[in-house]
Amino acid sequence: MSVVNLKNNLHRMVVETEDPEILAQIATRFASLLGGKDGGESMSNEEKESIEQGEAAPKAGRPIRYFEIRERARDILGSL
Repeated sequence: MSVVNLKNNLHRMVVETEDPEILAQIATRFASLLGGKDGGESMSNEEKESIEQGEAAPKAGRPIRYFEIRERARDILGSL
């Protein structure tokens, strides 16, 4: 997919979204990816804890199964 197509799709999704929480999350992530000052400050403690647990699991010998990741991603993306 070209950069132009990606931009058009992102723009369309943002314009069609009426949920302010989703838009705020997108803005936060985008700013973070661009090196903004947010740096995760707007993430909830639950989100931060979930990320930390996910990073620690393989190091502690607790592998994360692909189907669990896929289900979680589906839950998150399905709510968009």
